Amino acid sequence: MAPFVHARGVRFHVVDLGAGRPGAGPRTAEPLVMLHGLFTGSAASWFFTVAPALARTRPVRLPDMRGHGLSERTPTGYDTATLAADLAALTAGLPPFALAGHSYGAAVAVRFARAHPGRVTRLALIDPPFAGACGGVPAPALLAREPGRRSGVRALLEQTSVLADLAAEPAVTAADLGALEGVPVLAVAGEDSPFRAACDLVGQALPAARCHVLPGGHDLHLTARHRLGPLLEAFLAEEPSPCLN
Repeated sequence: MAPFVHARGVRFHVVDLGAGRPGAGPRTAEPLVMLHGLFTGSAASWFFTVAPALARTRPVRLPDMRGHGLSERTPTGYDTATLAADLAALTAGLPPFALAGHSYGAAVAVRFARAHPGRVTRLALIDPPFAGACGGVPAPALLAREPGRRSGVRALLEQTSVLADLAAEPAVTAADLGALEGVPVLAVAGEDSPFRAACDLVGQALPAARCHVLPGGHDLHLTARHRLGPLLEAFLAEEPSPCLN
């Protein structure tokens, strides 16, 4: 896929890594698509952390969600339904793939997997905001620490519907997760994260899921990358074991 793609009337930035890149010929393993979180997240969240190691054995696709990274900042469309539809357009040429999402990207991943059964071979949820949310996803917990110093974050907050979309987003429930039964699921939470209980929720809804709690807070791809990377590699290579917290 070219670095910039027009889909659904939006210009998206997409990074492909690995030998046998998605859409670029024979593949050595199922593709992996990785979604970042909101505001300060982008394809760079994965590109500069665990994605290169994962790309040694499989093609990896890193899209910038609308409004993030180098993708177009649209005035609306930051609900999980719209972002999942964007993902469907950006992966239309791929065979069934593994899907990983951090933070709000995990909520988008669940929405996508439910809307497109058979497209997702396995699902990795990295510190998903599924528990302890006000409404759907608690915006304050996902904001950058000092958003006023980041022009992109400030523009997203002031010029788009992102906060209204977050406020209206329904919470991910045990029933939503239970609908994914049959899809191998890995859930990883930060010990000090406000979403620590999300791992318990996943384990209750999907007893066969593999769940782990790592030292650190919400941004595990930054603070616990050396432990997160091997967990993802093992999950992608093997069948998951019963949930152990």
